[in-house]
Order: sequence, then C-alpha cells, then structure tokens
Amino acid sequence: MREKKILITGGSGFIGTHISKKLLSQGGYALTIVDVVPPRVEGVTFINSAFSNLEQVGEALADTDIVIHLAAMVGVDNCRNNPDLVKKINYLDTKKFIDFCVEKKIKRFIFSSSSEIYGNSNRIPYTEADRPEPISLYAKLKLEIEDYLKTKSTLMSVGIVRFFNVYGPMQRGDFVVSSFLKAAFNNQPITIFGSGSQTRCFTYVTDATEGLVRLMEYGGSKFEIVNIGNKKEISIKDLAILILNLVPGTKSEITFQNYEQNGVRESFLEIDRRVPAVEKAKILLNFEAKKDLQFGLEQIIKNYD
Repeated sequence: MREKKILITGGSGFIGTHISKKLLSQGGYALTIVDVVPPRVEGVTFINSAFSNLEQVGEALADTDIVIHLAAMVGVDNCRNNPDLVKKINYLDTKKFIDFCVEKKIKRFIFSSSSEIYGNSNRIPYTEADRPEPISLYAKLKLEIEDYLKTKSTLMSVGIVRFFNVYGPMQRGDFVVSSFLKAAFNNQPITIFGSGSQTRCFTYVTDATEGLVRLMEYGGSKFEIVNIGNKKEISIKDLAILILNLVPGTKSEITFQNYEQNGVRESFLEIDRRVPAVEKAKILLNFEAKKDLQFGLEQIIKNYD
C-alpha cells in the first residue's frame, strides 16, 4: 500500500513541526513541507518558498493526496499593526492557494482556523454550530476562509480545526505561555494586560496535533469544523502565578499594564473568555485533550533552553 502524500504549508513552524513528527512516527505518510525557513525534522521533502508562489509548489501538489494549510500571519499585535499584509497572506493568497489545490485535484484539505473567531460571544462554551462573532481582522479573515472552503467542499473534502490556545516546546516567544516563561527564567516582570481576569483554555501541542491528525484521517463527510481544545479554563493571572510557582528560583513578579497605553492594543480586542465545547471532537473523532496545564508547563520547563 503506497504512502499517502501530504503537503504542509508553514510546516517548519511550531504546530507544523509537531505534526510532522507525529505523522513520521506513525508511518504511512510521505511529507512535503512548504516554508520560508528550513524544517526542524528530518525525512521530509522541503520546498523553500512561500505557499503563495504557486509555480514553486505546483509540481509537488500534482501528486499530493492531502494538504494541511498552517501558513498564516499570526500574533494579535503583529496582525493589528500590519492589516494590509495580514489581508494579503491570510485571505487573498490563501483563497488563490485553495483554488489552486482544487485545480490540482487535491482530495482533502485541512485548514488551521482559530478560536479567536468566536470573539466575545456570550454562548459559553463555544460550539461549532454557533455563528462566530469575530472582533479582530485576523479572526474575521479566518472566518472568511472557512466560509470560502465550504463553497469548495463539493470539489475536495475539507476539515477545519479551530485551535484553542495551543502551547508547548518550540513555540515562538511572543505568545502568552512562552512570553511568561521567558520572563520567569530571566527574572523579569511578567506583564499582564488588563486585570488578568480574562480566561483561556490552554491546549498542549501534542493534544492539538493528535486532534488535527484524527480530523485529517476522518472520512465521514465532505465538510467538518471541529474545536480542538482543552476544556479546563484558567485566568491569565492564575497562569502567571502557576508559572512563578513552577520555574525554579525565579525572582520575577507580576505587573499589570493598562490597555491603550504604551502601544498596548485596544481593550475591545480582548476576548474575556475562550472556552471550547468539545463534544463534537469526542463523537466524531474519539478525541479528547488530556494533558493538563501543569503537566505541559513542566514538560517545557524541564527542557527549557
């Protein structure tokens, strides 16, 4: 039985690296990574290119079975400060890439969306059936692509994951868990925007990858959107306290920064609570995020470089 060929855009990044490791360990898959930086795993084919360079990726797509599209511009402030670029990469280039995948007769397309699209909806926990209420441009564009993919699902099967605050080893330093850990290890203040009462549900990266791979392998329908997240909720202030308790010998302290001061984003962009409904993932994929936050933090801390 031949290996299934998978192309991963943004495959050299945080989630892409963990997905690649998982698929290679499972066996039965041949991986091609499209990225502007080299992959952090061996045993893959690498195309040094932006996913939007269709000429570069076209040959690889010709015999690809599954595309996992992770490449995107991310980060709340990064996207807020570069609206034209985020629109180009996350919307215009992504639409063209989707059309190109249809043209190349890709059988299955997996799209990495975000829990940010739910905004400040008062329907907690967020279910996939609720119409999202995105606040930021980043979230609005993610939802636009979800809707666009639905129109293409008669031509290729589509799976969409809405990730909830994924964290873990090798994550970029400007996300909340990685930035808090960096501050604690360097005895610098852990700065919280607002009061710290806003809550999140943090999902360890190996759980997130397991959920995505199960959706990738799911063949029960032509179009599905699934929340992939840990349902345990914690405030940002309590996250900071937990990190201070876990990082050995840290002298860091918690400080608070008001919104709309010193370059901090506007308060209306803050999401108060972000909690996933996880029943669909359990029923459809037999998946449940199992690693709690303390376990995940301990894994990062013991190997922290």
